[in-house]
Amino acid sequence: MRKEILKKGLLLTIALFAFQINAQKFTFSTGLEGWSTNYGNNGTVEHAPTEGTANDGALKLIRATDNANFGIKPTPGVDASVKKYIKIKYKNSTTATVLRIGGKNDETTPIKTNSGGTIDINISPSLDEYVITYIDMSIYDLWKGELTDFSIAVRKNVANEASGSAFYLDEIEFLETAPAVTYSEFIQNPSFDGPSGITHISGVKDFASRVITSTEKHDGDQSLKTTFSTDASAPYWAFSDYVKTYTTKYPVDSDIQIKMWAKTNRTNPITISARVKLFDGGEETATKPIANVTTTNTNGEWEELTFDIKNVEEFDGIVFWFGINYVEGEATNLLAGDIVYLDQMTANITEATLKLDNNILDRVSIYPNPVVYGKLNINTVNGGEISLFNILGAKVLTSKAVTKNHSLDTSNLKSGVYLLNVVSNGKSYTQKIIIK
Repeated sequence: MRKEILKKGLLLTIALFAFQINAQKFTFSTGLEGWSTNYGNNGTVEHAPTEGTANDGALKLIRATDNANFGIKPTPGVDASVKKYIKIKYKNSTTATVLRIGGKNDETTPIKTNSGGTIDINISPSLDEYVITYIDMSIYDLWKGELTDFSIAVRKNVANEASGSAFYLDEIEFLETAPAVTYSEFIQNPSFDGPSGITHISGVKDFASRVITSTEKHDGDQSLKTTFSTDASAPYWAFSDYVKTYTTKYPVDSDIQIKMWAKTNRTNPITISARVKLFDGGEETATKPIANVTTTNTNGEWEELTFDIKNVEEFDGIVFWFGINYVEGEATNLLAGDIVYLDQMTANITEATLKLDNNILDRVSIYPNPVVYGKLNINTVNGGEISLFNILGAKVLTSKAVTKNHSLDTSNLKSGVYLLNVVSNGKSYTQKIIIK
């Protein structure tokens, strides 16, 4: 009997050891899975059985100092020579602003050659949403071999911590490679699921903030959440720095279409803008075409918005911007407490039929340019339809069925760059106009 018990105990020990060695993902669904406070007496680590994006459990860290931490040792079960990326899904309801990654490799050497042998990652404080972050460990030479220790410290600002605040780790996974950065035509990370996050997006206002969340999404794992802390006083734009370039130019009147899913906690509609900045030969064009769409769903459900844009200039490069609109006095303006979720953006461009030389209107005379005294003269052979567009791509003036000698009154227009388009007998002519 004793031999049988010893045999079962040995098998159990081997099984647990094998689990530790092979474990590369921790979900904390059934418990702490060997994790605990890693060093010192800086906080309390416990299992929160109803936390996590699926409410199936998470590790919970309650901080006591600026160096509160959790980790696993002596056999984390991670081969750092193979697993070069770390994916963590967490909710940081504390005031901490830094995650400090620490540990020792198979030579019991700290994983980074600084004073503490640690790596600092900036995080957002006081979140009520789960987010996903990818950490690239391949750039650290000492991240190698079977780890003998691994820890994460949640650092800074503990003096400002509200009672009940905690850091929740829903999942941590050690990966051989990070997922590839995704694109939909000229939109980077269109589903907000990829490792690039929103690092390519800029645009800051005091009244609102944006963050990627795992708690709410239309499809996939995450969406973009915008929260208004006070009433909006201006449009809230998201400016991407990703430029999509093409080897051949798209002609005038190509169809640029953007779609996205939107959801709000409001009972009133909102208006969202999609705008593109275009380039021709590396130089920014005069226009930045824009389209506005107002939501219709006011019951807290997702709805798909479609933005149709046409270009009035050729282009071989494009950047996508989007914004939540503001117009003085409008009911669609965002208010304190409003939340907007965006997800699953897509984009495509349908090339306009290329114009042959015999479709280009010739013998057109336009003067003066620049326009100084509020009158622009257009002389054509047969007259036609004349349209003037501003730099946003919006039509600001139009004259139909004009004679061959026509004067366009520009006295009410602001100074700037415009595009004039003349259409006659199925042919067209476009020219840049400057109004002073």
